[in-house]
Amino acid sequence: MTDLLRDMLAERADVEPPALDLEGIVATGDRRLRRRRVASVAGAALVTLAVVAGGITGVRMVSGLDDPPVATFTERRATYAVGSEIHYGADVISVAPYKVSAFVQVDSGFVFTTEEGGVFVVNRDGVDRIEPDNTTDRLTADHRGNLVGWVELHNDDADSVVYDVAAGRELVRTAIGNDIPLGGSIAVGPRVVAIDGDTAYFGTLDGLYRWDLRTDKGVRIADVPPNAVRAVVNGQMVFQQPLIQPGTGIGLRIGTTLEDSGGPRFSGQQAFLSPAAESLVTQPDDAQMSIEPGWSGLQAYDVATGKQMMPPYAYSSMVFGQWLDDDTFTAVGKVRNSRTYQADLLSCSAQISACEVVAANVSTFTFSTTPPRTTPFALPTGSRIIDRYS
Repeated sequence: MTDLLRDMLAERADVEPPALDLEGIVATGDRRLRRRRVASVAGAALVTLAVVAGGITGVRMVSGLDDPPVATFTERRATYAVGSEIHYGADVISVAPYKVSAFVQVDSGFVFTTEEGGVFVVNRDGVDRIEPDNTTDRLTADHRGNLVGWVELHNDDADSVVYDVAAGRELVRTAIGNDIPLGGSIAVGPRVVAIDGDTAYFGTLDGLYRWDLRTDKGVRIADVPPNAVRAVVNGQMVFQQPLIQPGTGIGLRIGTTLEDSGGPRFSGQQAFLSPAAESLVTQPDDAQMSIEPGWSGLQAYDVATGKQMMPPYAYSSMVFGQWLDDDTFTAVGKVRNSRTYQADLLSCSAQISACEVVAANVSTFTFSTTPPRTTPFALPTGSRIIDRYS
């Protein structure tokens, strides 16, 4: 670790920025039941795991997840994906012929999407397509457990879905709150905002719903835009200020209710709250800015005090990867003044205010030439990294 990297998170003053339902599938042609995708899909691909040091072993061809897989992915390691390979610490997991567009980690594997569509899971048994027709590019998962959520868009509505990867079945599929007006356009699309233990939060076109995953019942708790709440961990919600505003604001607060307007204010658009809700990382919705205001880069905060910690100067751009524990997060940084646009994978500690390189030159920090302009690498946030300012 260099002295330059150790200077990373130097504290500044408080910032105040401006079962498989075969009977249902066979019995009815109803659109909703036809969309109840289950784990068993013919033609699953064979996964190859190149084991560098310990960890994952046997692989075999699978056609479904009838038996819950062994939970071999509970450890959170520094992780990223490039093309058809997910780098899970020292292990390299191939999902060929597919290419990862966005992905998340659950305790029994990784769930990913591709540009061509579909939602897939890869674990120690292989690759399985669990949602054949969905073209979502946003996945949501908890810090722990085996649940993943996404939104499936249709012509007249959208379904909020929560899927149990270990059990191989959907827990929730509901179109509540997501009726799309005929001929209308959606400025901000619906999303699964968060999965927090046994509770999911759906940002719908009709407001924010809190959904009990044990009973499959929900209630609308706020009349706010789908993106008003950014994250929920241990009941703590990160939400924009003001709650009702066009587009995406840069003022954020944290509270157990959306009426809680006290406490520190944070800058940023995307928000990543640590597993115990003690630290917060924010960054803009845009991976690269033509003009960079103070809030446009990755920032880390202490939730209790609101004090901000700065990223290392050695990197001109940084994007958040994941929380490894409540103190340590990963990020990919673009090496400043690198002629090859080198991107390094970093592990950063809020406690000791330092970062270290865990994998150098994992990719280039560049963007594709056709919209949406995305990076060659993906990080386990569930979303693609997009250059919105080109």
